[in-house]
Amino acid sequence: MEREFYIISVYVDENENLIGIPCGESDKYGIADIDTVMLLKAPYTDKALESYIEKVIEACYTKKHNDASDVSTIERYTKKTGFVNATADYTLISIVKMQSGYSLMPTFNDYERGPLAIDDDEHLLPIGYGEGELAEVIRGFIEVYVKANMFYKEKEELAREKAEKAKKEDKE
Repeated sequence: MEREFYIISVYVDENENLIGIPCGESDKYGIADIDTVMLLKAPYTDKALESYIEKVIEACYTKKHNDASDVSTIERYTKKTGFVNATADYTLISIVKMQSGYSLMPTFNDYERGPLAIDDDEHLLPIGYGEGELAEVIRGFIEVYVKANMFYKEKEELAREKAEKAKKEDKE
């Protein structure tokens, strides 16, 4: 049965490995991530990347969301407590496939609230996108939101360490 839309969450680590989680029906939330995790290890070709995204989308609605559990799929996969902790080392790319095309939305990881969508950087692709177009958008997100984000993470950690050192010196 053709659905109006399919939603997948693609988590990208600093090495560009991908963790794809498809959605399914939920009595509690309407639609939510299901207990299916699909991996793609870097390096990969554009063709492999696009094929992987389509496979994760095809897995949508293959089962229902586990409404009995308060633990998200990404928390179970990472074995970390709390969604913010579980997603801290990843950049989330949300992909929605509609009958008219695809919406790809990157996120920026807020250390207190978790992934926050960046509406201004949403990319739309038609259903019949050209070979390599989907991969180009995803690789662009990785370049900006994963690689650049690593620089900001390191910068923030250094600032924190400097502040802690200053506090210690003030106490002495």
